[in-house]
Amino acid sequence: MPTFAEVVGQERAIGILRAALANQRLHHALLFTGPAGVGKRTAALALASALDCELAPGEGCGRCSTCTRIADGIHPDVITLAREGAAQIVPIETVRAQVVAAVGLPPHEARERVFLIDEATALQPAAANALLKTLEEPPARTRFVLMTVAPDQLLPTIRSRCQRVAFAPLAAEARRAVGGAEAEPVVNAARALIAAADKGASEPGAAIGVAQGSGEPKLDVAAVIELAAIELHARARAAALDGDIVAARLAADRAGVLLAAHAAIAIHHGQGAVSLEAITLRLQRGGA
Repeated sequence: MPTFAEVVGQERAIGILRAALANQRLHHALLFTGPAGVGKRTAALALASALDCELAPGEGCGRCSTCTRIADGIHPDVITLAREGAAQIVPIETVRAQVVAAVGLPPHEARERVFLIDEATALQPAAANALLKTLEEPPARTRFVLMTVAPDQLLPTIRSRCQRVAFAPLAAEARRAVGGAEAEPVVNAARALIAAADKGASEPGAAIGVAQGSGEPKLDVAAVIELAAIELHARARAAALDGDIVAARLAADRAGVLLAAHAAIAIHHGQGAVSLEAITLRLQRGGA
């Protein structure tokens, strides 16, 4: 069950949340930012447990009825605004029905009502404006946790009304610790992408191999790209420390190409195989 202790590799972010709870200064609206797959949702659920836990308020026990229902997504006072339709947006009807209609009433049973938005950029413009009105006049005993990989794409007025909590990127081994067996395909695909890029334009078939490997069911392509960028950044840093400026620049340029593609894929759910093949080919051509 999600508790703060289970969020791996995010000591700074969790420390901010714990301190705010301990000092009773938790903001009514939080904006969790950072790459996909680094623990933002786990931390959001852990925060909801910490706010409403029956046995360990301020931390969450992970065992009581409240914590288990929060983890299972069935607690009536911890509400996720789900994406809908082919475009995977949060429409204004959802905000009206689940937020606007509820905030005038007290929570059903918990101390605090918590609204979660897994990717805040999925808010339809009208939905974002409807939510903004609630953020401007926060109701009592109500919290909002917005999560995103691309905070710059949110309305500035929404960003200004939220306290931002940054979640750090996770390298391969930390990602394995977070995701267990489910993270293995992401790690393997990220390393295959880098290996194909290293082979260069003389072996375009390597890009097809990366694309075919992305056929893993439910593979998070955005997480693959983000992890590959992290690995390349580490390679660039190591090369620079060794004095190999050419290798450092190449790795950094490749990481930049990946990061430029990452946000769009994470938000709009680009087709996995097509996206990975195109990106790999671009890296093989030198990022042009």
